[in-house]
Amino acid sequence: MNAPAKDISRRGFLTRLFSDTPGNTGLSPIEDLRQHTDGVLWAALRLSDEEFYVAGDDGLVFRFDGEGWSRENFPSRLPIHSLCSVRGKVYSVGWLGQICERAGTSWRSVQGGAGTPATVNQPLFEIAADSREQLWAVGDNGRVVRFDGQTWSEMDCGCNANLRAVLPLGDDTVMVAGSGGTVRTFRDGRWTGMETETGCTIVSMASLGDDTVIAVGGEYDVEEGQFRGRIFLLHDRQWQPVESEQPLPRLRRVRRFGDSLLICGDAGVAFRWGPGGVRRLHTRVRYDLHDLACNDAGDALVCGDGGTLLQETDSPVRENAATEESRSRWRQISNDETNLTLRGIWGVGDGQLIAAGDGGTVLHIDGETVTPREVPDGLRIHGLWGSSPRHVFAACDNATILHFDGDQWSVAHRGHVETALLAITGFGPHDIFAVGDSGYCLRYDGLMWRQVETGVQQELYALWGQDSQHLLAVGGGGIVLRFNGERWKTFSAGTDHDLYGVCGSGLTRIFLCGLNGTLIRFEDNAWHRDFAGVRSDLHALAQRDGVFYAAGSSGTVLRNGDGTWELEDSKSDATLQDIAATGDAIYACGSGGIILRRRDA
Repeated sequence: MNAPAKDISRRGFLTRLFSDTPGNTGLSPIEDLRQHTDGVLWAALRLSDEEFYVAGDDGLVFRFDGEGWSRENFPSRLPIHSLCSVRGKVYSVGWLGQICERAGTSWRSVQGGAGTPATVNQPLFEIAADSREQLWAVGDNGRVVRFDGQTWSEMDCGCNANLRAVLPLGDDTVMVAGSGGTVRTFRDGRWTGMETETGCTIVSMASLGDDTVIAVGGEYDVEEGQFRGRIFLLHDRQWQPVESEQPLPRLRRVRRFGDSLLICGDAGVAFRWGPGGVRRLHTRVRYDLHDLACNDAGDALVCGDGGTLLQETDSPVRENAATEESRSRWRQISNDETNLTLRGIWGVGDGQLIAAGDGGTVLHIDGETVTPREVPDGLRIHGLWGSSPRHVFAACDNATILHFDGDQWSVAHRGHVETALLAITGFGPHDIFAVGDSGYCLRYDGLMWRQVETGVQQELYALWGQDSQHLLAVGGGGIVLRFNGERWKTFSAGTDHDLYGVCGSGLTRIFLCGLNGTLIRFEDNAWHRDFAGVRSDLHALAQRDGVFYAAGSSGTVLRNGDGTWELEDSKSDATLQDIAATGDAIYACGSGGIILRRRDA
């Protein structure tokens, strides 16, 4: 391998790497695979420009033959974590310690997998080849496996740490690393440890030449409540942490390709360092990215969550216009009244809204003014709906319904069960539905709230309909219910992921959202899976004039105005529970009492 360009100092490289220097290139989706899986692709491998492999959950292996991608027949459905090639064969390692070999055109299991002894079925996470064409694989509890071309043998590396990275070096040294900052080296038949002075899990390493190694990983930041990326540099047998100028998400992989060094990680982050400097590769996805490979020209292929497979483009890649505009459009409304989670928001007209949530919190919002209102009981409020400013209803715990008459809140219906009502909608002041836990449903006819049997026991999280003869409810396990005016009927939209939101612009165009970035569209009399490049849970949908919005965890906001979902910058990492379109703006609310406003004009 060639050494990195000498005119770029490592110190300068590391500084610029984490300053988020804008780049002029990016990574675009390869659509061929997204239709086959929404699982995790953990591993990527290049044999030549005419032969690439990616692999991941459920024993998925895809091969590129120079013309297109096709799925390989793999001997199990166990997750595959890493790929390597030596002597014209491809090897994989994964869950339950399974090691598989591709010779010719077929895969076979070498060892591990279901039914094997505990010492063998411990998971393996990375495999690599050294200069002697020996294979090394590492996994949980300090497991190290070596293949000399004839025999697979277990090695005692002298630790029980969960190992995640293995790096054969050019001087017959092999380095392994993993949890708790563990680093151990094998040379001349002996294992020795190295002091790193970190508790961070190291998940990947690459050699920079002249005894210099770069390592990446992540550790959980208790104060921030999330993982943060970390990077370490080994030089002159000393490990040193490298401080970033701004926080990074957890880093998953570092690879060396000729004069280039590539890094990828959570939330779609990817960087490249080469003779031309350091730049961020725009991915336009929020999925976690796990591995990468390069062709002869050095163009990257990156894989990750949600069946994500990206390829580096030759032409400049700009952030989409909607995203660029959103940076100046989304902002937080000052809310000093509560730090409790707000779970529902509803526009009542004339630029006024109501937001409600935990602890019976109800906030009336008029422009920039947020005013708390007293409500009975202090029950958690999950959803809001209103037919006018003087007829607003709230769905609460204990099957309770609250009503706002324009002046004050009162109890409209007090349930006698410990069942949370999670969503509410209506088609006028005398035709209202509420649903919640265990398939519970209430209907209001203008006189009385009555229970309606749904025939299901799953939680029902959201409601939408054109009228009471065309009403949809969605919930746990991907359940979808349709109400025809008399009874509920169950049908499938093609997912078993929990569904948290439903919204349509009419009966011919309806969206569902849910767990792990699930987006499903009903159009042309069929259900279709949409991909937006996010893995965040999506909790709510709203639309106005045919433009749809989705909101979810980690401040995720998506917009679909032309048939494509685009990620917007909400300027927040709060969990967003609801979103509403009203007046000239879009509003969202969520954890910590956050209220966000998107100005449309």
